[in-house]
Amino acid sequence: MRAPRGGYGLALASALVYFFLYAPIAVLVIFSFNQSRLTARWRGFTLLWYTTLWRDHRIFHALMNSFLIAAVATLVCVVFGTMAALVLSRPAGKWKPAADAVIYLPLIIPEIVIAVAMVIFFSLIHLELGLASVILAHVAFCISYVIIVTGARLASAGRSHVEAALDLGANEWRAFFRVTLPMAAPAVLSGALLVFTASFDDYLISSFVAGVGSTTLPLQIYSMLKRGITPEINAVSTAILAATVPLVYIAQRLERGAMSLRRAMAALAGVVVFMAIPVLARTWPTAGNLPQLNLYVWSDYLSPRLIHGFEQAYHCHINYDYYDSNEALLAKLQAGNVAYDVVTPSDYMVQILIRQGLLARLDKSKLPNVWAHADPRFMRLPFDPHNNYSVPYAWGTTGLAYRADLVKGKVDSWKVMFDPRYAGHILLLDDMREVFAMALKELGYSLNTTNPAQLRQARDLLLREKPLVKGYNSSNFQQDLAAGDAWIAQAYNGNMTFVMHENPNIRYVIPKEGCTISVDCACIPRNAPHKELALEFINWFYRPRVAAEFINDCGFNTPNLLAPRYVEPWLLKSTAVFPDPASLTRCEFMRDLGPAMLLYDRYWTQLKAQ
Repeated sequence: MRAPRGGYGLALASALVYFFLYAPIAVLVIFSFNQSRLTARWRGFTLLWYTTLWRDHRIFHALMNSFLIAAVATLVCVVFGTMAALVLSRPAGKWKPAADAVIYLPLIIPEIVIAVAMVIFFSLIHLELGLASVILAHVAFCISYVIIVTGARLASAGRSHVEAALDLGANEWRAFFRVTLPMAAPAVLSGALLVFTASFDDYLISSFVAGVGSTTLPLQIYSMLKRGITPEINAVSTAILAATVPLVYIAQRLERGAMSLRRAMAALAGVVVFMAIPVLARTWPTAGNLPQLNLYVWSDYLSPRLIHGFEQAYHCHINYDYYDSNEALLAKLQAGNVAYDVVTPSDYMVQILIRQGLLARLDKSKLPNVWAHADPRFMRLPFDPHNNYSVPYAWGTTGLAYRADLVKGKVDSWKVMFDPRYAGHILLLDDMREVFAMALKELGYSLNTTNPAQLRQARDLLLREKPLVKGYNSSNFQQDLAAGDAWIAQAYNGNMTFVMHENPNIRYVIPKEGCTISVDCACIPRNAPHKELALEFINWFYRPRVAAEFINDCGFNTPNLLAPRYVEPWLLKSTAVFPDPASLTRCEFMRDLGPAMLLYDRYWTQLKAQ
């Protein structure tokens, strides 16, 4: 047998590269058919997650938004990008270097800078955040792809063919459509695919400029990742992969000249229509002239039953968007060009929002269920002592999760996080306040301390611990525990609820030194357009059966005294959801620390830089 040209070594290297690139995709596809909710173990073949996906209106709504945004952004970029490429492909002038710099700038500037600049710009021109703002932002950072790719093609082809067409009697438009455009078509199509892909996949910029009803698929998937990488996420990823493979195939055939432009365009249109039919079937507008309620909440705080129940009870339509940090919520409300009716900030953030005048006072007379059923422990807290601006929505703790089959001995203290026996198997949250809270509690201090000496001690303790730490993870730490990659993790209690139910070896405890106890609150922004309906939603949420549905679906507890009557029995037994009240005595709510946050930030940067 004759060796391949270049020898077996080159063939083996190529095979390893392809395996490295495509093995994760193959695993994703295979585990989309896994019966287990956890990706860490295979429990048999099932189509359950595809049927679940088909019933999940949130996924299809986000998918429709992504298709619409990507399609419009692609069309705008192709039209105006091709026009710009025609100009820039001509012989260079004095303006050419400056023009090239402007074109390459969006590809060089960090996305976070573009995102912040877009938010400020839209605020200055009073453009309400929504689908239009996302499309404009995507055009701004994607149009360079079309200009660069198409411009390179036109520059390499030169002007001789166009000049020949003009000499033969064609006018400029006829020469463009019969000569220039067919010649540039492969580059235009390549640029269009780049724009569509970049727009469809974008998370960071979209998260800043999205508004009411404009949650895209990446934003939706990221919100779902808070509960771990479930087979439902694998299923939607597999479906998208199956839909995009024909697009890549058509583009390659066109690039090689194996397919005419007309046939390629017809094939592309067919693929797009085929993809759009199921999306349109699941998202065809049904709201009509119904009243609208706009929610901006944590990703884990809504369930289809919750949404459907309120829509049916009050004959309205709910639009919902997600945020992944209190700071993201603050930035949106500060911009002043969003139209949200209900938000759910955490305790310390409520204090900041009140101080900045971003919240509306609540009409307490319209919240009878709150005053009848709310747990007194979570009312009249220091950040809003008279509940004028907020009422508790959900509460939880940040404690210790561990593998009882891998960690020996009793686990009831933060000290286990500093045990050298577990080096390389310890996870901390990627959250500055929570990590310092753990260290401060271990040292016997308040997690709200502003004492520089105590903060230095906490920093030094965390620096000594760092060689033992596997990583900092706030999104899917429960998956690492389930897989056995991590044995001990600092964890949010609600993220552990369902993984503990599936794997009895995973436990959750509140350390005896205490930890963070948090309450997220339902608030109405100052500029909310539907304040009356927002009050109805908050009051409806405090119905005991509704609050119990929230616990059953989301795995977080609510401050409703009567909700446990209707909670599923296994959840009532969960120490993550219903901890022993005695274990909460040394827990603290986070407070706004004012100028001391600068010192926290400096020490956190030092810790992450080591």
